[in-house]
Amino acid sequence: MATNEAVDDKASGDGEETKVEEPIPEPEPPKVPDVELIVDGFGFMPKNLSETRLNNVSAVFSKKGAKGASPKGAKSPPKPIMEEPEPPKSPCASSTNIDIVRRYTWKTKNRMIVQVITYGATITTIQVPDRKGNPDDVIAGFDTLEEYFQPNNPYFGATIGRYANYIRDGTCVVRPSGRMYMLSTNKGPHHYNGGYIGFDKVNWRSYVVGNKVIMSHVSDHFNEGYPGTVMAQITFEVTCDNTIKIEMKCTTNQPTIVNLSHSPFFNLAGHHSGCETMYDHIFTINADKYTAADEDGVATGEKKVVGGTLFDFRVPRSLRVMLPKIPMGGYDLNYCITQGTEQDLTFQARALHPITGRVLEVYSNQPGMQFYTGNLLPDPAKMIEEVPVVVEEAKAEGESEEESEDSESEQGEHEEATEVREEGSEGKVSVGYVPLMGKQGTYYKKHGLFCLMPQNLPDAVNHKHFPSAVLNPGEVYVHRIQYKFGLLLGKYV
Repeated sequence: MATNEAVDDKASGDGEETKVEEPIPEPEPPKVPDVELIVDGFGFMPKNLSETRLNNVSAVFSKKGAKGASPKGAKSPPKPIMEEPEPPKSPCASSTNIDIVRRYTWKTKNRMIVQVITYGATITTIQVPDRKGNPDDVIAGFDTLEEYFQPNNPYFGATIGRYANYIRDGTCVVRPSGRMYMLSTNKGPHHYNGGYIGFDKVNWRSYVVGNKVIMSHVSDHFNEGYPGTVMAQITFEVTCDNTIKIEMKCTTNQPTIVNLSHSPFFNLAGHHSGCETMYDHIFTINADKYTAADEDGVATGEKKVVGGTLFDFRVPRSLRVMLPKIPMGGYDLNYCITQGTEQDLTFQARALHPITGRVLEVYSNQPGMQFYTGNLLPDPAKMIEEVPVVVEEAKAEGESEEESEDSESEQGEHEEATEVREEGSEGKVSVGYVPLMGKQGTYYKKHGLFCLMPQNLPDAVNHKHFPSAVLNPGEVYVHRIQYKFGLLLGKYV
């Protein structure tokens, strides 16, 4: 009977409940992030690099010739006319005395790849797809770190500082103190893009916060002649909507001047595609005026209206139509951006390549933007030109010395011309431009790339009616830039 009662209890459900094991859920596949950041190394800083540069750098307070010429062709830097309290130091002797050059790579879900290295806080790669989905690199650069050290590197993708563009005669008066400072003169008699060793030629310290990369550098007092010790910080960020955000900040312990910029060389058809695809670009620039410049490219202080001139890009204009009309061989001028009241980021320019459909828009909080069409890159039309040479025994010693000095002069962004004597060719000299080879064996040539560089107005420190470039202790210099990439899916009319 007991056995039957137990069976009845189980049948009626009054007994112990049987536990049913729930199935274990299968692990979900890892979610692909919208933006992925990868860190690796790009190379090592050579130990003797700073010593070599110091031997090539002229003294900040240098004697100029009777005609005011710069000592760029001199074999050794001239003696200073003022004694400095301490021997000159390389910027690498401060907080950036580190060996490893790090590389940071962003990959977005929209198939955009951006790479930045700590040397010069330089953008080396921007790979974006075209309207057919084919990705291509649209920014110029080099494959190895050693190639970025070469003297004819035209600031490819680098951060420019302390002061971008020209400062006339290398002199500036920092107001309201009224003190005059003499800066290094690395471009003829003028100061250009921060001097011999600007922010583009130092290795920045870096660390990662989320998807942001923050780089920092300390520029010493009287480095390149600038007063005050400046602490600079740059933040790079790439978002999932294919936008590169750059924020540059500076503080100082003494009144000084600051004007940072960034110099990526673009070709939206691909950095390797050359000038023919470059001519197809259509540009729009949000500016009613531009700053007039003299023969050396230095601002005269005058602002001119773009209306009725070849510099008017307020409506979209094709470079193929405009460029042949420019007597200077191309565009290389600073535009005065039309800014709204209490507006942080302002639309500055748009570049469109109709064939690939790639679109680039530039936004910044600065009042100016330099537009440059690669006029002084190596010209393929002048690559080889043989000129007969008459050998004279009674040649003046002064002439031979001048020729030797010219051939040994340092090559910069706008100084690619050289003379090369070919072996076995007597009485002939090959005169031309030295080829500039970049990534994947690409030869960068004239009008093959363009620059859109947001910045303050050039030589603003020497013109009272220009926006102030003075940074005082307690203030923070902030410069924000955004490069937005997109696609034109329809047909452009």
